[in-house]
Amino acid sequence: MKKQESHDFRRESVKKVMIIPLVILLLASFGCDTKQKGPSNLSVGKSKLIDSGNAMEAVALLEKAEQEEVNKLEPRALLLIAYSHGLATGDASTYGVEAKFKNQREQRIQQLTEAEMQQILQILSTRSRVLKAGLQALVDKGPEATAIVLDSLARGRYPALHPNFTEMLVQMGSDSLDLILARLTGETTPPALKTKLVQVLSEIGDAKAVDALKTLQSETSEAALAMEINTTLYQLGEDAYKKDIIDGLNHDDVAVRRAAAKTMVDIEDISPKVLTAGLKDGDSEVVASLVKALAIHQDAAAVDALVNILTSELNKDPKQAAIDTLDIYGQKKLTGGLAKRITTLLIGGTVTDPDNRFYLVQLLKREPFLKQIRVLESIEGLTSKLYQYHQNKETETLVKTALKQLLDALE
Repeated sequence: MKKQESHDFRRESVKKVMIIPLVILLLASFGCDTKQKGPSNLSVGKSKLIDSGNAMEAVALLEKAEQEEVNKLEPRALLLIAYSHGLATGDASTYGVEAKFKNQREQRIQQLTEAEMQQILQILSTRSRVLKAGLQALVDKGPEATAIVLDSLARGRYPALHPNFTEMLVQMGSDSLDLILARLTGETTPPALKTKLVQVLSEIGDAKAVDALKTLQSETSEAALAMEINTTLYQLGEDAYKKDIIDGLNHDDVAVRRAAAKTMVDIEDISPKVLTAGLKDGDSEVVASLVKALAIHQDAAAVDALVNILTSELNKDPKQAAIDTLDIYGQKKLTGGLAKRITTLLIGGTVTDPDNRFYLVQLLKREPFLKQIRVLESIEGLTSKLYQYHQNKETETLVKTALKQLLDALE
């Protein structure tokens, strides 16, 4: 009996010894649960900035995050974007912190590391309201950022930002010229990137690039790249390339024709007949460029070809360009009684594509042609004809809406 009691006592003692650590563990766990839970200042601040574009609230949270986080890379990148966005939107001025934001932005741009610049690009790869301000901070960093932008283009990093990269390089300008030329003349640089960089040099407009461009032009076997170089050299004052550029309008390679066509607005003493002949090209980009050139190199003889574009199978770009150019011609009294011709074409039932009918109406809505309709009203009754067509024949909502706007403008 005593032996049994002794055994029970030992068993109870063991239980107590086991229970005490468990109680301590539970208390410790309870103590941990009393600590603040929820999203971190970093995650909330990032959301405020990237998702909402709220720089003012984001800065307060991100400044705390910069102190709290072991890895400072992301909060520092976000803070520079936030300070930049707050200044760009004017919110920093509204809330009386403009001086602080400017000072912080300048200091942080000076201190930017390569890792932080890469982090900024990673953040900005997602569409947001802060894109422009964030990229501007890198532009203001100068050549160190240029090197990263060029490397990103070459390696295909951050593809969503590639259109922005070329704009950034143009803004960086002559200060980054040597880096751009080094990448342009590099043996491992692909032709597509070289073409982009030549276009950038054209926008920068620094004649110091001429020698490097001439060397590259003599070495390349890529016809499109050679034409891009020709056009850039011409824009940098090398008139000897004018004939080659004009000849490029008839090249078999559409990329060559596109490069040549986009330069026609800048070619001096180009015959409008050359431009009008090029409007027969089946490529919308080529035609749009030539139409824009005809707005500069004006010729009444081009009106018929411009009107034909409005009912062609080309895409919207040359058609919108044709409307703009015909508007200019109308202001200069180069179109004759075009409003009557367009009205007859519209209501005649031969333009079966509703999109093309829409473009015809859009042309009639321009002021020179509204005036023509009013002048001819007592003779031709164009307004009445357009009204009858709107009421009885046109079935497409897009065209009917545009026609209603036209008729309202004629009242």
